Amino acid sequence: MISNERQYKITRSEVDRFRKAIGELANSPARDDVHPRLRQAEREAMESQLADLQAEIAEYDRLKSADLSMISINSFDELADGLIQARIAGRLSQKDLAERLGLKEQQIQRYEAERYASASYQRLREIASALGVRIRNDILLPVAADGFAGLVSKLRQVGLDREFLLTRLLPSADAARASGEIGSEDDGYALTAKTGAVLERVFGWTRDNVFGAQALVAPRFAAAEARFKMPPNRAQAATSLYAAYANYLAVVALKGARSLPKAEIPTDAAAMHRYILRSHNTIDLKSALHTAWDLGVVVLPLRDRGTFHGACWRYEGRNAVVLKQTSRHEARWLFDLLHEVFHAGQRPDAETLEVIEADETSSDRRNSDEEIAASQFAGDVVLDGKAETLAQACVQAARNSIERLKSVVPLIAAKNSVGVGALANYLAFRLSWQGVNWWGAAANLQADDGDPWTIARDVFVERFPYEIDNELDRQLLDRALH
Repeated sequence: MISNERQYKITRSEVDRFRKAIGELANSPARDDVHPRLRQAEREAMESQLADLQAEIAEYDRLKSADLSMISINSFDELADGLIQARIAGRLSQKDLAERLGLKEQQIQRYEAERYASASYQRLREIASALGVRIRNDILLPVAADGFAGLVSKLRQVGLDREFLLTRLLPSADAARASGEIGSEDDGYALTAKTGAVLERVFGWTRDNVFGAQALVAPRFAAAEARFKMPPNRAQAATSLYAAYANYLAVVALKGARSLPKAEIPTDAAAMHRYILRSHNTIDLKSALHTAWDLGVVVLPLRDRGTFHGACWRYEGRNAVVLKQTSRHEARWLFDLLHEVFHAGQRPDAETLEVIEADETSSDRRNSDEEIAASQFAGDVVLDGKAETLAQACVQAARNSIERLKSVVPLIAAKNSVGVGALANYLAFRLSWQGVNWWGAAANLQADDGDPWTIARDVFVERFPYEIDNELDRQLLDRALH
């Protein structure tokens, strides 16, 4: 969601870049070393991302230009987005709102970036008052699902929206029927039954749960919730639902990759650094992805917004890493991948493992010894064991000034022949352990040098054996990768 003019301009630039890239891909000759399926998947991925960006621009333009009297939200989870939309529709900048509240502009930027997750109830009331809006909502009691529309309403109560249902859970033909693009001759009975079957398979709900009057309960991941604090109330339900969906895909992928060889995962940074270079001669996102697959780790990239930032699951001794990052910077994806691979290498004798990553600014995450170790591992693999030394050099060169760090990091990176993005990522993690949020500055130092999700998806398509017997499982995995 675009929340200010700077993001609006960046998004417009991204739209132009994607249009140009799609045009160049369409006009470029076919290559013998690129499988036609990969070429088609690359184009579809870019077209999908372009459509997402255009939708965000259109929504921002609509909010700024329309004479709105009401903004509708479907659940308490959408309150934050509703407040941001109300500010934009009211022709207020983040600075304007901050001045009305007697706050700094950066505080409003942080609130909106994290969708008011840290704001108190009193603060939300003050925000609403400053915007001059009134909030009305209904408390919906559990109801029995009556047809497809009733099922959609019931799912919305537990945090699963219609768009996610159509784009991720239903096969494309069924999604077309649900959206009205294709007619149905049975009043939607077959579509409703098919949707129920998918929900049972993915989330473990029984038919009585799905179609009965009792409220649906999101699956829980006890180990992960003990490790990191999940968001409260309905946001927790939405997070748990997405975690269950990602977990289901990870299990499908693990079952479909039983023929992959298994190898011991190095958890010493120097050993991993040498391992990657020995096979691929360079350390970048693509080489690290292939290395993970070489070690028997399935790496599944997802690109849905919100909820958690990554996960590592192990079943029957096999590891699957889910990368879920909206950043378009390869250095950030590389760091996250190595971070998760470190988790995959822990406790190798255990048959199961469950790690769901909270937001990098979470206090639970920055206070976890294993999370700190995983980040140090990722930094040292990329920076050849010099992560901490280079971080200290940056702090010293900046004379302990957070404000000077942004200008210092490129100089230290160039002097030591390391990537600016890699050093900025490690420094952001390093500062987060001290309670300093430097992620915005780190993101500004990254090179927008490609499409990391597409890189990870293409490696998945290339390396995954696709030994999947169940057609529904195959369709769900394909939907996630497009």
